[in-house]
Amino acid sequence: MKVVGDWAPGTKYIEVTIRGDLVLANLEGPVLPNSHPFIAAPKAGPSIYSCELPSDTANCIFSLANNHTMDYGLPGFEATLTSLNQRNIKFCGAGKNIQEARLPLIVQNNDVTIGIISCCEAQFGVATRSTAGVAEFGPWIYRAIGDLSETVDAVIVSVHAGVEDSPWQSPYIRDLYRSFVDAGATVVHGHHAHIPQGYEKYRNGVIFYGMGNFAVDPDKWKNYPNGMWSLGADIDFSSPSLQWRPITYEIRHKPGSDRILIEESSREGFEHHTRYLEICNHPLSDEVLFNALWQEVALRAYYACGGKYMNFIGSSDPGRFGSIKEGLSKIRKAVIMRNANTHPDTQRLLLYYVMIACESHRQMLITALGVLSGEIADLRTNETCRLADEMMPWSQNWKDGC
Repeated sequence: MKVVGDWAPGTKYIEVTIRGDLVLANLEGPVLPNSHPFIAAPKAGPSIYSCELPSDTANCIFSLANNHTMDYGLPGFEATLTSLNQRNIKFCGAGKNIQEARLPLIVQNNDVTIGIISCCEAQFGVATRSTAGVAEFGPWIYRAIGDLSETVDAVIVSVHAGVEDSPWQSPYIRDLYRSFVDAGATVVHGHHAHIPQGYEKYRNGVIFYGMGNFAVDPDKWKNYPNGMWSLGADIDFSSPSLQWRPITYEIRHKPGSDRILIEESSREGFEHHTRYLEICNHPLSDEVLFNALWQEVALRAYYACGGKYMNFIGSSDPGRFGSIKEGLSKIRKAVIMRNANTHPDTQRLLLYYVMIACESHRQMLITALGVLSGEIADLRTNETCRLADEMMPWSQNWKDGC
């Protein structure tokens, strides 16, 4: 079985061949025709959709629990389910209510039974007892892992979480993912950052903290050095002990063409990506370094967006962001509202909501405010600043207030 990153090609056509019995990916947003009648739901951040599904669908599995699945409301979600069902694509992580959204998917892979749980941080489109949406992570996951472990040979938890464009997760998310393995999960399949993050063997399992962009519109990511390749893994569940190997994939796009080619990296490309991933991986086993790098991420994100969005510094008025250079990630863009009839105060409330409801955003604010106030010891050094500059070159302009 293979696990890969985000599927969000937009209106581009995809050419990709993955040899494997099963492939698990994150479907980032609904699948809709290019000309569609659906109205984007009010939210903070962009609304996205894609027109293309993989051509080889027999072995395709999608995790739907993410912050874009409900971007076009219930009609867009229902249209997506219709497209997936027509193509016989398996999925989990979203449903007509919270009970359905939390249902695991059970599949067979070379005589091995695998249970897949899909979940995400709270942002927009979370399912409730009476409304459709995605499965927010919470204590229910431990019960789900335990129940699955009694009937399957391996459990995968696919999770959409983290601060975008960061090579490192927060200590909270790292410990959360490890707790899933402690509870019996075999693989944690992480995504959301849109750049590759680290991975580690942990106890009897493996944790992939962030796979990156597997198949996305390159026009939106070509200015990001690590947004045009992704991490994948070939996993063998049939051995007495878990066997796996990392793979990296590259997005190739001919300028002016509407076609995207996704293929495995060359040997040279893989070696280059491996060096990057080693820098992601090393701090996972060094508690002080890991916490210091998270402080670098948190403070840069705070001065770039978080503090301004919350009105702690500057202003969250969209007009104040006109000078931010092209290529900033979606989380750092001003609020983009799709409903012209929304009351002006609603825009600000939705922005406050997403900054507080999303656990990674909360952890960013807590860490930044804690360090700045002196409540949390400042662990940053010249070396962690250098590493953050190297791994997050787009953030160098955000250090003025740090």
